[in-house]
Amino acid sequence: MPRTDHIPGPAPAAVPAAVPGPASAPTAAEFAFPLVRRTGYLLHKAGVLLMHEADRALESRGMRMRYFYVLAALEGGPSLSQQDLSGLLNLDPTTMVALIDEMESAGHVERRRNPADRRRYILDLTDAGREALLGASRAVEEVEQDFLSAVPAADRERLRDILGEVLADRWPSVISCE
Repeated sequence: MPRTDHIPGPAPAAVPAAVPGPASAPTAAEFAFPLVRRTGYLLHKAGVLLMHEADRALESRGMRMRYFYVLAALEGGPSLSQQDLSGLLNLDPTTMVALIDEMESAGHVERRRNPADRRRYILDLTDAGREALLGASRAVEEVEQDFLSAVPAADRERLRDILGEVLADRWPSVISCE
């Protein structure tokens, strides 16, 4: 055992004897951390952890989550502009321009002038972009399945439905929650 008499300050606390049996982490209910009772915090924490794992899975494809989100947003539905995507994905407009520049250079996205407003660009997913999205979607789907594996499939579907209900009136007008 190392000497501690030369360390200034109070004496170290006694270490309790080990309790026999398997070691396990405390559950959220046992953990004395009041935020675990806040739905918003739990949603945020789960989202942050899920996005971190998805980012790691996408790294091997040379992609980040925001890149994936743009590809997925452009997959179908209404025509979206850089400004639309900036608002939907909560990305700074300058960051969005740089991201679209990167995606255009990679051949995944094409810009075209909006005929109704020549100052705006409409974004189109290219065939190469659709192919990149297909592979990335598989990777993200696998991460989501693994992340939620402790939750029964019916509950996962209900969770998605509940979140859709919560967000239904909070989406910009170009988006609808199915």
